[in-house]
Amino acid sequence: MTARHGIEMPPLRSMVGRISGQVVEATLIPAAIFWGMLHLTGLVSALFAGLAWCYLMIARRWVKGGALPAVLLVAALLFTTRTGVALAFHSTFVYLLTPTINAFVLAVAFVGSAVVGRPLTARFARDFVGLPTHVTALVKVHRALRNLCVVWAVVNVVNGWVALQLLVANHYDAVMLARSVLTPALTSVAVLCCVLMGRRALRQEGIHLHLRWRDPAT
Repeated sequence: MTARHGIEMPPLRSMVGRISGQVVEATLIPAAIFWGMLHLTGLVSALFAGLAWCYLMIARRWVKGGALPAVLLVAALLFTTRTGVALAFHSTFVYLLTPTINAFVLAVAFVGSAVVGRPLTARFARDFVGLPTHVTALVKVHRALRNLCVVWAVVNVVNGWVALQLLVANHYDAVMLARSVLTPALTSVAVLCCVLMGRRALRQEGIHLHLRWRDPAT
């Protein structure tokens, strides 16, 4: 799998497809369900509809014996928390405010992990990309991972700030639209930074990253 001079990565086509599918399934679809039901039937039905989607996807994977993606589990947990808080206050504002606060909390977590020398991006690199621990511990790679924490912190701050401004102005539809468009756009920029900065750091350490779009036909 790995050597000091090179790392063989999974095909980009399958990697991008897998990650994109998980993001759509765990975030975009339940958000769209919530937004649609909110206008059709009201807040309570919208809350339970979005939450039901997340648990339905978990149940489907459990029945089929498939692995549960971490992003789906986290989304279900956050959706459950947000639903509980929103039902307690019976407020759309509170429901939309919760993920906005989470964005700022995540930004602090990213920066804090970089400051203490245990960047969260190192965990992501191991979980999603498959970089081994001895590679993420290399000096230049570790430095790049700490810098990438700042990138992800900025992404979360921008996301949270835009949503907060729209919430204060009572533009609830705009908040949902911004999250559906702005969040994937900013995430794509951050992922591109991860690829470029990570690849550069690996090359500086004398490691070549073997990337390919798909496996050769057999």
